[in-house]
Amino acid sequence: MKRTDSPPPPTDLPTIAPKRHPPSNLRRLQKGASRALDGLVNGVEWWLRDPTDVVDRTPFDIVHQRDKLSVRHYRPLSTDDTWQLGHSELHIPARRQRFPVLLIPPLMVQPFIFDLTRRRSLVRTLLREGFDVFLVDFGAPGPEDRTLRLDTYVLEWLPEAVSAVCQSAGTEGLSLYGYCMGGMFALMHTSVNRDTRVKAIVTIGSPVDAHKMGVVSWLVRVGHPQIEYLSKKLGNIPGPISSTAFRLTSPIKSLTRYTDLFLNMWNDDYVKSFDAVSAWTGNFIDYPGEAFLQVLGDFMKDNKLKDGRMTFGGEAADLSRITCPILSFAGKADKVVSTRAVREVMQVIGSTDKTFVEAPGGHMGVFAGRDAPRLVWAVSAQWLAQKA
Repeated sequence: MKRTDSPPPPTDLPTIAPKRHPPSNLRRLQKGASRALDGLVNGVEWWLRDPTDVVDRTPFDIVHQRDKLSVRHYRPLSTDDTWQLGHSELHIPARRQRFPVLLIPPLMVQPFIFDLTRRRSLVRTLLREGFDVFLVDFGAPGPEDRTLRLDTYVLEWLPEAVSAVCQSAGTEGLSLYGYCMGGMFALMHTSVNRDTRVKAIVTIGSPVDAHKMGVVSWLVRVGHPQIEYLSKKLGNIPGPISSTAFRLTSPIKSLTRYTDLFLNMWNDDYVKSFDAVSAWTGNFIDYPGEAFLQVLGDFMKDNKLKDGRMTFGGEAADLSRITCPILSFAGKADKVVSTRAVREVMQVIGSTDKTFVEAPGGHMGVFAGRDAPRLVWAVSAQWLAQKA
């Protein structure tokens, strides 16, 4: 058999050198330099801007307005809005959910807490899941509102807002979603007004048993006469007083937060979240004087909401009348509203479909902390899609 030799390999081919990676020390140096540069840029921007510049950025229309009361309707997300939310990519929902959601803020805080930043927004979470999202804005009380009572919120403004939402959305019902006092408003409205249009309720950090709130409720019961006297002298409770009192519930965090900011200045999302929280805690609005006295006496001291004895216009807020599904979240580390105070709703509400969840965080963290988008917002959106 004739043997054939293979031709010699060509000698003019270019030599490909193996890819070399910089040493680990050099990579760490490059990463540190990049972070330092990002930190410098973010630091200058942070120094120049107002913290409120980052909040309340989701577009909305006003569908109802009367005096200081207004109802917002948030516009649907667009296909070119490609930011990430939480741990999942944004998707435009294939279908619209059956019932809209009405967000209810607590007294003292601005409604932008539902829309803190583009990446940390309960409003956008619900929009992403196909909900028609509305928000009731009670406005900022002035000196002329010192005689405003909770009765006005429960008997007039919330029924008005619910009707505006149903009319705007073209539905016969809706879901209510409230944080802290906003969740209490949802329960009060549904029970007092026997509103069958409410198809589901979500509350976050909303107490029902005031006597289980811990140190706060104990202080109110012991010092009620003094607090009541001071409140009557002040009229409306000034927002800066409420802001200072709230910060004192976490004094160590108040001292270390700027150190944390400095160490994370390179992280644009962290800086924006820091500004959003600063805008929240630094811009409390006044608390109407008479409404505060009602909360102080009827709720905090006498615990009337738990017992169904808290009345509005002579009508009792009997939570056993509520039969729609309810999902209630409490913060495991909440020093303002204990989990025991929130859990009591499971005992007094008339619903058979009721769920209680303990989530990470304190009073603010459970609502809008690092884990809230995944463990609270996403969970509540999926629950609402199933229930209403």
